[in-house]
Amino acid sequence: MESSSTPPKTRIVSIHIWKWKEKGPILLCEATHLDGLWFFQKKTAGEHIRFSSRLICQDTRLGTKCSTTLENEIGVCHCWTTSEGLSVTTITSPGYPEASAYNMIGQIIIDFMAAFENDTEMYMEVEEDTKLKYDNLETFLNNWQKPEEADKIYKIKTELTEVTDIMHKNMEDLLKRGESLDALMAKSKDLSTMSVEFYKKAKKKNQRCCTLS
Repeated sequence: MESSSTPPKTRIVSIHIWKWKEKGPILLCEATHLDGLWFFQKKTAGEHIRFSSRLICQDTRLGTKCSTTLENEIGVCHCWTTSEGLSVTTITSPGYPEASAYNMIGQIIIDFMAAFENDTEMYMEVEEDTKLKYDNLETFLNNWQKPEEADKIYKIKTELTEVTDIMHKNMEDLLKRGESLDALMAKSKDLSTMSVEFYKKAKKKNQRCCTLS
């Protein structure tokens, strides 16, 4: 049994890179860390992670960054959208340092843009979800699991001056008047019928559909 003084486990669960659009951001590539879950749990968790990330990305306007607490406070989704329309989301456990999350995202933005510097249409011209080959995303996901070590690895200090202060929200803040999360899930292309039903059953039992810590 863990001591009450034991610090909570912190980790990064996912990273998604998007082409930002006001109505339906387009997925460019993704990396997830769902070790410990069996196959169907991974599928369901992965779909809910993608759904939440897309919803939060859509709400994070050009040149801003926002950290959104997920339902039941199971984790936090950090999103940074550049003025050029490239957006990165990462979902972390509740205790993961916010500053480290944005340090990582900043490094990803710079590295991704450099990787496609001579072929920007690969991500700027796409009009539907795709899977760009960007192997460094897995490297970022693994290296930043321990933020204190990652800070030593990535010593480059960068600033994107157009980005404002971090906004903080919860999932309810993303809903329009008269809109429900259940209704958005039912319409989402990210969620299978099985994932929606799993969420509804967990909600009725007042349980979390997954845990990120």
